Amino acid sequence: MNRSFFLLFLLIALPNLLFSQITTDRPDQTESPTTISEGNIQVESGIAIEKEQSNVNTLFRFGMFNGVELRLNSNYLINDQISNLNKSSFTDFEVGAKFRIQDDDDKKTKIGFLTHISIPTAPEIFSNNEYGLLNRFIVSHDISESDQIAYNIGYNKFKNYGGELVYTLVYSKGFNSFGMFIELFGNESSDLSILNFDSGITYQLDKNKQLDISFARGLNNELFYFSIGYSIAFN
Repeated sequence: MNRSFFLLFLLIALPNLLFSQITTDRPDQTESPTTISEGNIQVESGIAIEKEQSNVNTLFRFGMFNGVELRLNSNYLINDQISNLNKSSFTDFEVGAKFRIQDDDDKKTKIGFLTHISIPTAPEIFSNNEYGLLNRFIVSHDISESDQIAYNIGYNKFKNYGGELVYTLVYSKGFNSFGMFIELFGNESSDLSILNFDSGITYQLDKNKQLDISFARGLNNELFYFSIGYSIAFN
């Protein structure tokens, strides 16, 4: 557990190269259609604490072109239930890109597309042990200057596993430096149906740094976690 907090607070200690307004893909499960600006780098990290395990997630976003960003997503899992000397490890890395389809300032609806490849880089007990393709169609609607509804719908497919439909629906509201959200998210496959709820608060320390806190609970399963996170943008 100490290693988890060390990784999180190491990111908080990074230099403050502050320029553009930060827009993050955490802490909710709904990805934003917004891409970061060309030449910018953004790091979004947090720890989710469950009863039997903790997960340190870190997302690196790189602005490559106008409307295109490259992404590297990592998870460091600590599981006390694994009957193995190695109870913690990085899971499979995900490499991908986000594409802005529609994000004009004069339009209330924004659209994007997100794709990742899951690469079996982790030890066998922490890995899917094969490549996977993770895709999402991303939409957001501005209800007012401070209120927004957004949703994702996607499909995940691994070589030897059946496909999985994923979906999210979130309402968010901003006021001054604070933001809040409530969300439903889940996945459907041939043998499993999962539906969850989460909610949280974000706070912008300044235009390039954000703190977040959230929790999630399963509506038809036993999921429960508490999460804190920190994000920073670099020019």
